[in-house]
This record gives sequence, C-alpha cells and structure tokens, in this order.
Amino acid sequence: MTAINVNLDEKFNFSLTRNVTIGKKTYNLTFNDEMYKKTADLQIAEVSLLDELNKQRKDFEENMNVDQRKKFMHEAFNKALNNLFDSLDSILGKGEGKRLYDFYGKSTYVLGAVANELVKLNDQLNSDQKTNLKNKKKAIKNYYAKKKRK
Repeated sequence: MTAINVNLDEKFNFSLTRNVTIGKKTYNLTFNDEMYKKTADLQIAEVSLLDELNKQRKDFEENMNVDQRKKFMHEAFNKALNNLFDSLDSILGKGEGKRLYDFYGKSTYVLGAVANELVKLNDQLNSDQKTNLKNKKKAIKNYYAKKKRK
C-alpha cells in the first residue's frame, strides 16, 4: 500500500487579508466570516431604512405639511448617517466612521460610497475564495479519478 501525501495547506492557501487605504489611513482588514457579517449588517441597516421610508411614502406625499416633511427627511438622513458611522466603526475601528465623514468633506454620499466599496471588496474576495475552492476540489477529484482508472 502506498501512502499518498497531500499538503492541503499549499492547495488551499487563501489570503483573505488586505491593506485598504481610506482617508489617508491604511487598515489591515481580514475578509472572513466576521467581516461578512459586518458588511451584511451594513446592507441590512440601509435596506431596512429604505424600506421604512417607502412604507411612509404615501403619508409623506398626502398628509404631511412642509415642516413635517423637512423634519421627516432630516430624521431619515440622520438615521442613514448614523447607520454608516456604526457600520464603519465596526469594520474599521471606533470613531473611524466620523473621521472619514470629516475627511471627505462631511459628505454622506462619499461615506456611503466608501462603505459600498468595502462591501464589493468583501463580495469579490469571498467569491474568489469560493471559486478557488470549487476549482481545487474539482482538481483533486479529477486527480483521484485518473489514479483509479490506471
């Protein structure tokens, strides 16, 4: 009987850590399950806010006066900004959401774009990881299938 030595560390060597520079500061981020949860929380918070706004759309259009509409929009805007602060703080570290907001000229749009880029990077790395794992499993399966045929 022949011993088969397979070094899975070599075959499945994933580098999930990236240095990401945002606002002239470099963060060493690991795009693992914990990061996936944080980016998912960010997306859920923003989608939930949009859903809440859509539910109140009819009331906004038909029943609110100008002052009520202004108040409603300011509150919604503040909720969105606070969601971004909280999410970026959980991903980058305490106070980083506010620091980036100030760095980028107090623009919620830019802060949202930063968060979106982090989500896209997380999705890209996890997709690449899944694709690589799938391809490697297929290669191992093919390797052993060839051995059996001989």
